[in-house]
Amino acid sequence: MKILILVPDGVGIRNYLYSDLIPELRKNRAKICLYHKVSKAAIQEIEKVHQTSIEHIEISDLKEGFYLKLLRESTAYARLIYFKKVLKNKTILDFWAKKPKSLKLKVFYFFCKIFGTFFSKNYDKLRKHEIKYENKIKTTNAYKKAIEDLKILQPDFILNLHQRSPITTPVILAAQELKIKNSTVIFSWDNIPKGRLICRPDLYFVWSKLMKEQLCLLYKEISPNKVYVVGSPQFDFYKKKELQLTKEAFFKKYNLDIHKKTICFSGDDTLTSPYDQYFLEDLCISLSNFPKNERPQIIFRRCPVDFSDRYDAVLEKYKNDIVVINPDWRVEKSSQETNFTMLYPSYNDISLLVNTCLHSDIVVNLGSTMTHDFAVYNKPCLYLNYNPKKDKNWSVEMIYQFEHFKSMENLDAVGWINNPSDFYPLLKKALNTPDLIATDRKLWLKRIIQHPLEKNSINLANLILEKCTSVS
Repeated sequence: MKILILVPDGVGIRNYLYSDLIPELRKNRAKICLYHKVSKAAIQEIEKVHQTSIEHIEISDLKEGFYLKLLRESTAYARLIYFKKVLKNKTILDFWAKKPKSLKLKVFYFFCKIFGTFFSKNYDKLRKHEIKYENKIKTTNAYKKAIEDLKILQPDFILNLHQRSPITTPVILAAQELKIKNSTVIFSWDNIPKGRLICRPDLYFVWSKLMKEQLCLLYKEISPNKVYVVGSPQFDFYKKKELQLTKEAFFKKYNLDIHKKTICFSGDDTLTSPYDQYFLEDLCISLSNFPKNERPQIIFRRCPVDFSDRYDAVLEKYKNDIVVINPDWRVEKSSQETNFTMLYPSYNDISLLVNTCLHSDIVVNLGSTMTHDFAVYNKPCLYLNYNPKKDKNWSVEMIYQFEHFKSMENLDAVGWINNPSDFYPLLKKALNTPDLIATDRKLWLKRIIQHPLEKNSINLANLILEKCTSVS
């Protein structure tokens, strides 16, 4: 049997292609082919991890044109309006996040909102225009090329690693035309309410029962028997002993003080947390409240897609308190378009992340999924919950009203830093008595991700193999 894995970008490489998914499939004599839009170096890194060559072919570019893009963006906006009504959550519309600079784009997105508002009035009308987008895709060269490629490759099953990428749509539609079983994962815990499920594959693989319920609630056309709870392989790594360094080795490698408690400050992207550097500085200032012999140190891990210089001044000012351990992600120019960059994580970054979580005592951030990474090792998270600057377009109140945070309702899932003066007492409590803060962190993790964590790759692989057998 042959499994075709759609890799529209480099982000899914860590979560899926470095995991045990490929070895588990191969163990059962499945052939793997990557249908991708990543660099040659990224493919080589995947092959290096699994110590074998992997068949791969590049996905054709999708040139949407004005009408196709108008349909896609209008129906995306309509979805957000619909989700806002169903979920009774006004922050859903914040996921639109369009801030065009040119007059041409401002006019374009203005009409997207007009049409989207009209489409949202009736669910059947919304679906009609989503289907119209799919039918229009079938007239593109990308669709024709996908048909040709699939006839040559002859896969038994297709797995898409990101549900929102437009370039995967022609492939999924071509697979359905050729009667090839196809599927998608839902990439992250907050993705479903964002309204970017581009097309409708045959099967859906989700993190948890909660995610399955939400997917079926928001997309009426998706039957529950097409949605499978398999977890997410990115959590498998935390259970792998071979990735774990001793605390002594890790601290020595990065010049950390073995005698100090350690706080991880994990940065967010500039859209989610535009004033992250002020949070970091407030954290650093609070360290002066600790007695000198009890003063903790900070590991700073920035968001992998944040290449700004906004932290530089704080990092220099507090260089005696902060140890920078940057994510090991690679950025390369596309071979076809010099203005487009390809971003992907190295395999080494997995070890960096695992050991940062394993050997830090707590994590501090603004609403990041890193709280779940730390919860795997039963480490508490402190969420930042105040506004460092006044901004009419952004606030922490808006962030924590996002739908995915409702999953922590009725749980003591994290500690809350509600103003800068909260840093010292909460840090002291979390560092010295971690069992007394965020006591339900493991319960929240179980709501978010299927357990046992180390079985996620195996669950996904077994289900793919089962579906292959059922259609062969």
